[in-house]
Amino acid sequence: MKNYWLHRISHTAELSYPLLDKGYLTIGFSDFTCKEFIDKVIKDDWNYFNEQFQEMWGKVPRTRHNLWRFLHFKKGDIVIVPSWGTFFVCEIVDDRPLLIGEAHSADLKNWGNKEVSTDGTHLISEKGEVYDLGFARKIKIIHSNISREKYADAKLTSRMKIRQTNGDINDLKKSIEKSISNYIEKKPIHLHSIIVDKTANIVLDTIKNELNPDKFEKLVKSYFKTIGANQVSIPAKNERDKEGDADIVAVFENIKLIIYIQAKFQKGEINEWGTNQILDYKTNKESIDDGYNKIAWVITSADAFNTEAEKIAAENEIQLVDGLEFSKMLLNSGINLLNTTL
Repeated sequence: MKNYWLHRISHTAELSYPLLDKGYLTIGFSDFTCKEFIDKVIKDDWNYFNEQFQEMWGKVPRTRHNLWRFLHFKKGDIVIVPSWGTFFVCEIVDDRPLLIGEAHSADLKNWGNKEVSTDGTHLISEKGEVYDLGFARKIKIIHSNISREKYADAKLTSRMKIRQTNGDINDLKKSIEKSISNYIEKKPIHLHSIIVDKTANIVLDTIKNELNPDKFEKLVKSYFKTIGANQVSIPAKNERDKEGDADIVAVFENIKLIIYIQAKFQKGEINEWGTNQILDYKTNKESIDDGYNKIAWVITSADAFNTEAEKIAAENEIQLVDGLEFSKMLLNSGINLLNTTL
């Protein structure tokens, strides 16, 4: 049975996208690039896998799960690769992972049209620097540059916004197949896009004028329940050894994901305070090795975030959602705003 995966290649994008065009899906972790590592991992040697991280990095980070999943993609699996406003549909065609050096070809160049060489194991820039790409999977691009706005439904669109490198999206099989079918038949979701664009400002104005901080928090909770969170809760304010603050915690059991959210009911421009609070809270929770990926969001009714908040978010992979974007997310999620009691 084939599986469906989401996999991002924005890491080292200047080379990962040219490699995608040549039929290779890539991931980082170049410190671990060796045949023994592949041999052990595909035999499910979890202890060896963890020991290598401890030896090389002095820690066993949660992000290692992204590499474990990548090396376990199977021939015939379908991989959705998000890009800027679009996505690719790819099929795994190899029987085992490759060292990134095995993806090299004589005509390989990066986005700057600079030649890329190899030492047999890694890929090397024209300056002699090793690219932080460690492994590759041979793929066939089935469809490329499919417009998210025109062809991805609400569930698939929401999942493509999750910032972790990859994840199991078997629960979205019907959504993926429908999106592909619409793309092949050239049946974009025009009406939906138009309605969302025209309605979002009305929704945002209503949020600003009719809600208060507590009701806005409840609206954010309702959103995460609607998009499939198994559990949505408000952490205790007197939590022991607490650092930072989260207003809401959403748990997605099927994909082993926890999202920590700051919900800020404000107008105008929001400063970096909420971003720092959610960063501290997430950092504290990451010390618990429970097998879950943990990411942080700040959702606000405000019009924008200040420069410092955007800088902190970019450096720490925090998702910032302003009022207009959240209004569109509410509409795309299918939440019944008329019957939502706050």
